[in-house]
Amino acid sequence: MGIKRGIDVSDNQGIIDWSKVKTAGVEFAVLRSIRGSSKVDYQFANNVKGCQQNGIPFDVYKYSYALDEAKSRREFKEVCELLEQYGLNCTVWFDAEWKNMRALGKNAITRIIKTAEEVTSTYGYHFGIYCNLDWYKNVIDTSAFENEFWIARYPNSNTTTLKQMPSEKSKPNIRQKLFGWQYSSHGSVPGINGRVDMDIIYQESEAAPDGGKSEASLLCPYKEPIYTLYRGRLAMDKNFVKWLQWHLVRLGYLQPEFRNKRGELKNSVDGSFGLLTDEAVYEFQMAHPETYTTDKPDTKVGPLTRALIKQL
Repeated sequence: MGIKRGIDVSDNQGIIDWSKVKTAGVEFAVLRSIRGSSKVDYQFANNVKGCQQNGIPFDVYKYSYALDEAKSRREFKEVCELLEQYGLNCTVWFDAEWKNMRALGKNAITRIIKTAEEVTSTYGYHFGIYCNLDWYKNVIDTSAFENEFWIARYPNSNTTTLKQMPSEKSKPNIRQKLFGWQYSSHGSVPGINGRVDMDIIYQESEAAPDGGKSEASLLCPYKEPIYTLYRGRLAMDKNFVKWLQWHLVRLGYLQPEFRNKRGELKNSVDGSFGLLTDEAVYEFQMAHPETYTTDKPDTKVGPLTRALIKQL
């Protein structure tokens, strides 16, 4: 996809006229989900409805107040249950910026974010991380994540309109995929009273539908994964693993059936990312080095591997 102009909002913006927002040129939005009090954002229902009625794709974010893993687990359970209630399928963004959290240190913060990722993945939603460039470089152990990051970095504090795009010289440079750049907290957009955060969206979140699917993908009876699959990952959706196994069988990297330790013949498309599936992914990546960025196959089924699996 090309670059999209985006905003992120909460009930701090009050009632938004989303038809004016759309007409002004906003092409993506990120909506606050749950407040610090565990209550739903007061404008969440209106914002969801406004985006849906005006054809504006959106994700949701949660400003985290977690100081331990138990609190993180509760917070993101609330977010996922809210999405289920509304029947939404979008990326959940962990908003890491609370100063009290920063005092915990890098290891504790990373565990808190990992816990949120595990909960979100259990519910079948894609997970991303929002933070500013300082948090990215100095506060979070970013080597622990292959997720997309949404980075805040403000070149200046001037009031900004949709027509005033920041210089690419100030664009955040990170190791992972850059989903979006929040470049201003002083945006002015028709349909919104007061200031609003402004974003450049560089890529669709993994949960968003892609433009073209191969005929084989359309025939697959299982859900396409919305996060990276690998052996040993906790709480993977079995239908996501079955999607992978179905395609590995189709492409000849996995035998349709195997014998278990008792000699019983079993279907290979069983939703369990075991040794046979891991070996099949390894062979697929060995044959297609463009699917991984490490020195050798990592057997992680991320966006690059999935894209080629669908294409072939």
